Amino acid sequence: MDAEGLLARFREYVKSRPDEFVEDYQRVSQKVEESSARYLGDPIDFLYQPMFFSPKDLARIERILNQLTLILNKTVEKYRSDERFRRVFPFSKITEDLILANPGYENPFPMARFDIFYDYNQELKFCEFNTDGSAGMNEARVLQNAIYPSRALEFIPDDCEVNFYTPMENWIDKIVDIYHEFRGEEVDPETVAIVDFEGEGINSEFREYKKRFEDRGYRTIIQDPRELEYDGTNLLAGSTRLDLVYRRATTHKIVERYEEVEPFLDAYKDGNVCVVGGFTSQVVHNKSLFAILQEEAYTDFLAEKEEKFIQNHLPFSRIFHDGDSYLKHKLIEEQDRFLLKPFDKFAGHGVYIGEDFEPGKWEDKVDETQGDNYIAQEFCDVPEEELLYVRDNELRFEKFGYLIGLFLYNQELNGLYTRVGRENVIASLVECFTLPNFLVKNCDE
Repeated sequence: MDAEGLLARFREYVKSRPDEFVEDYQRVSQKVEESSARYLGDPIDFLYQPMFFSPKDLARIERILNQLTLILNKTVEKYRSDERFRRVFPFSKITEDLILANPGYENPFPMARFDIFYDYNQELKFCEFNTDGSAGMNEARVLQNAIYPSRALEFIPDDCEVNFYTPMENWIDKIVDIYHEFRGEEVDPETVAIVDFEGEGINSEFREYKKRFEDRGYRTIIQDPRELEYDGTNLLAGSTRLDLVYRRATTHKIVERYEEVEPFLDAYKDGNVCVVGGFTSQVVHNKSLFAILQEEAYTDFLAEKEEKFIQNHLPFSRIFHDGDSYLKHKLIEEQDRFLLKPFDKFAGHGVYIGEDFEPGKWEDKVDETQGDNYIAQEFCDVPEEELLYVRDNELRFEKFGYLIGLFLYNQELNGLYTRVGRENVIASLVECFTLPNFLVKNCDE
């Protein structure tokens, strides 16, 4: 039985015993409410609905990821070596210098969450590349642990193996591996700092990471980068030397507050502290890359099969330059085909979808965003499934669009993060529910 077959069987099972599932949903909901899975201080919104991935699904996703990472690695290398190529990107001199600084390890984006539209049987399209302060691992962990022992999986045949990723634990393993590469020897860090600006990050997730680092024997602090000092050799938090920094502060915020965080950045550029979350990843993270990879004038370093891959798996995208009357006219005339997306924002901020606007209002939005660090992008049909929605002790199945996040650690798949919604934008700014993800195999009829 494939993943979609399991979803169909889940619906049948729930409908056959609604009272039992309402009661079980309440137990799961209480677990989530008491957990560390929170956003802006409140428990996350979730659906009491598992998502399933078969070996066939994972093999297909991993094959496409492997092709993509080869292209992205070539792109980063081109950026590093070709000054003319660097000019195509919308980076300030400060950002460019940070990108070009050597992080002390080889992988240009050791942590990433690539968001995809995946409909199981037909298409896989990449929505975004998140390589800068990527989050969601704790949400995935909490929901998987809450729903795995619940009634939601009781319907699965006994011969079917059910498992799930452990994205937080896997990431810590990779962080320590990167530190060993940075040091050139298998010496573990004494002190780890999880770094973000106070009030900006997901503190509940940071605390979970802190606990896990400390369980492994590493002294760990959560630190605002503005409070760090540098003596020319050591990066310091007060009198404590930091060996390893897990950077969660986004590059955008770092550059915006550059003068306040110069000691941290100087230590990084001097190679005197291991920062996991090096700034080279910004080449991949910035949304302008979707458009740059589709311009023939910029992609002579790609093979023909790589260009074909981009056409198949990236939505059509163009940088919305000031003065581009052709693209502006196309956006207005074919409004329902396009969306506008900022180069470097998250959680759905600043994303505008043509079909969500009245024509006159859309034309105003086109005028407003032109030349303001935006890409124009093809609007992809969001895949949908009938998913269980519980409200006021009533069970019902509704159509939800879904977006799957793929956690890549050292460019290997190590976790899944599914969000769903009923709007065109699936994001916390609009409507967003998190789902647990389970790996299933040997699920015969």
